[in-house]
Amino acid sequence: MIELKAVFKCKEPEIETMNCVVDKVVRLSEKDFISFSKGLTKDWGFILDNQIDTIVDKEGKYHCLLVLGEGQRDGILVNSEGFNYARYSAFIPNAESLLTDGRYPALAELNKKLTDVADFVATKIGEYAFNLQDLKEMSGVDFTHNDSLQLTLLRMLQDRPEIKRIEIDKNELMVYYIDSDMKTAEELADPSVTMTDMYAYGYGWDGMIPLSKERALELYDSGHEVFRLYENDAEGAADNRGDIKSFEGMFGIENPTWEKPEHEPPLQVFILNRKSYDYGKPSGEWLTLPADANTLQGLFERIGIDKPSENSFTVTAVRVRDDYIRDYISKYDSLDELNMLASYLNDMEDFETDKLQAVLTHKGSMIKGGTEAIINLLDPENFDAFILIDADDAEELGRYHKDEKLEEISFEEYGKQIIKDEGGVFTEQGYLYFRYKEITPEYTGIVPDEYRITGEALRGLRSKAQEKTSVLKQIKDSQKNPSPPFNKNTKEKQKGDAEL
Repeated sequence: MIELKAVFKCKEPEIETMNCVVDKVVRLSEKDFISFSKGLTKDWGFILDNQIDTIVDKEGKYHCLLVLGEGQRDGILVNSEGFNYARYSAFIPNAESLLTDGRYPALAELNKKLTDVADFVATKIGEYAFNLQDLKEMSGVDFTHNDSLQLTLLRMLQDRPEIKRIEIDKNELMVYYIDSDMKTAEELADPSVTMTDMYAYGYGWDGMIPLSKERALELYDSGHEVFRLYENDAEGAADNRGDIKSFEGMFGIENPTWEKPEHEPPLQVFILNRKSYDYGKPSGEWLTLPADANTLQGLFERIGIDKPSENSFTVTAVRVRDDYIRDYISKYDSLDELNMLASYLNDMEDFETDKLQAVLTHKGSMIKGGTEAIINLLDPENFDAFILIDADDAEELGRYHKDEKLEEISFEEYGKQIIKDEGGVFTEQGYLYFRYKEITPEYTGIVPDEYRITGEALRGLRSKAQEKTSVLKQIKDSQKNPSPPFNKNTKEKQKGDAEL
């Protein structure tokens, strides 16, 4: 829906227009512009100061003054014919945009191309994957290596009412569309299964609504896509009713109203009270890492752990912000070690995050192991040995290493020679190479004290439990040996005996 201001006339037989040329532009304050728009026949100093010599040229074009106001989208076109008031005037909707387009044709052309792409993307239904290279060939706009253009396109698509969610992953634009007949999350939900049940089961994505087998079959029969959920945070679509009947785990359906959080922590773990799970009423919470011992202790208390020990809780699901790390993280990893890794990830700059993604995506064979291997990789002795250069091809790499063109060979040939010597690779983040032959085992698996939170949190719980037990014991002891009841006469007699 587009909102604008317009001037309407009643029963006009045709639209009469005049050819105009804007010779000058005057910008007024918001207050002065509003006053001018309500008093066009008054004398105005800015009209006197901006008189235009030519009123109508030989081609019949009227030469005008365009009046704009701060914070106003619209403008007023004025031909004063030498007077100090707006003898002839015309209301111009969205004059600011027209002025920008007129001054910068290249910007207007880019705007048209982006609009065409957004309109094309918005025509699909359900969910659809667009290759950015295909969009480039269609529009002439290169989104593949331009974050600003990608962000602009995303914001344009977010304003489209037909679109529910947009994601960009590598060179693919994934678009999820709003179905006019779509049911709400409440209508799809299974009252017999809660989100906590799903987290305790081992699946942690918030965009999935958990289902029992009966509800899964019911929704599948009504045409919905149903997923089989796995305890390792993975899922698989059910292709037929038999897939649902034979599966003994939990099911889910995507939440139509779910939106990806704007800011996500690098790592989260779902901590479950083992005892509550055994009784069939799971109690647990997500813990955002890195965390301190006091935060973990507070979580333990809220989920009802009354007998603190290493066996009183378990981590059932893990959330990772960056997908390229997911394969290296497990819910079976030490909580303290996960806390250490999250601290490393949380402190990384953007360029370091890019380098980590490039390493894990293209040099993953060098990273053997899970969380411990990533921590070892991020040790400065190892991580600094990976070099990431902002270059997308051999020519850019050659230019990076040499400011002036070589006399013997071209920049491209020089870049190819560097790649051969270093054994580097081009990634989506740039050119990557490793200065050594292998990663050294700097991390030995012993978590430094600053990242250890589990033991301290459990000790804090035990201390509280002991204090509580001590207070209860005092109360019980006082009940076993009560003080003699107060008697005024007895007290006075005791006082008298004391005086004697």
